[in-house]
Amino acid sequence: MPSPSYSTGLGALSKLSEIKGLHQPKKTLLVRGKQSFVACGAAKVIGRQFDQAELVSFSDFETNPKVEDALRGVELARANKIDLIIAVGGGSAMDMAKLIKAFYRDPTQAEAIATGVEASRDPAIPLVCIPTTAGSGSEATQFAVVYIGKEKFSLVAPHILPNQIILDGALIKSNSSRQRAINGLDAVAQAIESAWAVSSSSESQALAFEALALSWSTLPKVVHGGSPLELQTMLEAANLAGQAINHTRTTAAHAFSYAFTSHHGVPHGHAVWLTLPAIFQAHLDAEDNSVQDPRGPTHLAATMDKLVKLLGIRDKSQACQTLKDFVASLGLETDMSKLGAINLEQRSFLSHQVNLERMGNNPVQLSNKDIAGIFDLKGES
Repeated sequence: MPSPSYSTGLGALSKLSEIKGLHQPKKTLLVRGKQSFVACGAAKVIGRQFDQAELVSFSDFETNPKVEDALRGVELARANKIDLIIAVGGGSAMDMAKLIKAFYRDPTQAEAIATGVEASRDPAIPLVCIPTTAGSGSEATQFAVVYIGKEKFSLVAPHILPNQIILDGALIKSNSSRQRAINGLDAVAQAIESAWAVSSSSESQALAFEALALSWSTLPKVVHGGSPLELQTMLEAANLAGQAINHTRTTAAHAFSYAFTSHHGVPHGHAVWLTLPAIFQAHLDAEDNSVQDPRGPTHLAATMDKLVKLLGIRDKSQACQTLKDFVASLGLETDMSKLGAINLEQRSFLSHQVNLERMGNNPVQLSNKDIAGIFDLKGES
């Protein structure tokens, strides 16, 4: 799987003209956010680099990409015989561009491809990703989130890893403080989960730790203001976290998060942190016989010690509260009961809506008691 090429730095979007020259497209599909494309300044820059007749624009999709949305994009792309795809936006726009590429050759098999029953065939159309949020790291992965009804799937195909990536911190300046917090928390969570994942390696851990070191210190500054260089740093941190999970995938906190989004509308980056603090504590307190990473308890302990140090956790017994306090300092609610999961029945339901593949990648096998604590099930075990 060839690595993407990068153009990085404030003002890097101007490099798109060089990428256009490299591919010499006749017709380009521009997958973009609805309002964000103009607000972030990308519309103005791209408008100078492409004639309107060279572009086909697609923004008719929801925040959580649905298979039917992607198929509308495929129909548009095929009808216009596009030979380049450019995604400009947050994780949803980049995932949508990847889905269009994944389904392009076999749109009638879209659901089978999304669920992994059928393999996606490469249409050999170059993909350029330009994130306008610092969070998902989708531009650095061979995955694409897709929903069929309320069920979330992660499509995997090596050829949907972008060919070129532009990281321009100026493009996230228009994000609101709340957007920056939610997106940034996704990046921090991905770094933490990648670091402790069963599938981690020394190389992926190096990426994850670097992403965490940058994002943990930079995110509060970005949420409460942020200089242009801090915005650039946060964007690059999110990309490093994306590179890390491209190797490892995510774990328990992500496994539990999707139901909060599907059933209660909690944005993804926020949803992950409704369980991550308690899961972090459970990992610190885990008995040796619950560790399911084949490298054993010693490896997990060393990883957790590194994470504790990077996160500035002074008292391991208070790690859960320390992480919740961090989320609260960014202006976000930490209590799932105040975000729709009001009663025991609702929280119990959410605790069972779990992605088993992600749970298998978690270094600790969470017990019923652990899960009861994570979801405040009071007495359930």
